[in-house]
Amino acid sequence: MKLLVSLLIISAPALAIAAGGGHHDGIPSAVMYQAINVAILVAGLIYFTKDGIVTFFSGRKAAYLEAAQKSAFAREQAEKEFVDIKNKLANLDATREESLRKAQAHADDMKKQILDEANEVTKRIRQDAELTAKLEVQRAQNELRAQLLKDSMEAARTVLTKDIGSADQQKLQKDFINHVGV
Repeated sequence: MKLLVSLLIISAPALAIAAGGGHHDGIPSAVMYQAINVAILVAGLIYFTKDGIVTFFSGRKAAYLEAAQKSAFAREQAEKEFVDIKNKLANLDATREESLRKAQAHADDMKKQILDEANEVTKRIRQDAELTAKLEVQRAQNELRAQLLKDSMEAARTVLTKDIGSADQQKLQKDFINHVGV
């Protein structure tokens, strides 16, 4: 289909010329002068602008080559980074089990340490409670002894003041003097 369309487009000018009957008068002189003027114009443009055009295109070529080098360098860097990332991912997958095992071991160590600390604190609290209980018992015993001694002295004083006679008092004084040795 494309071939047929191409042939029709190429043959269209020939059909138009054939429709004209093939009569033509040659090239008119005005067209010749116009062609000469266009040739002079093109030659002048080339002569006066060739240095600028050459400089322009050589600058573009240099800029293109520089951009191509930068692009190649950036591509190499990107490929290196891609390989690095790919290696890191492979290493991450390979060390996943080891990392999980290390994390579990660390968690077990932390658990053991926390339990040991809790046991030490419990033991210390228990010892403090036992010591406090002993001190309270001793304090209560001391208070009871003091109270008992006070009550005994009061009872003895009461008994001595009421039940002791003068004969008993002289005997006690004599025993006191003998024991003291005066």
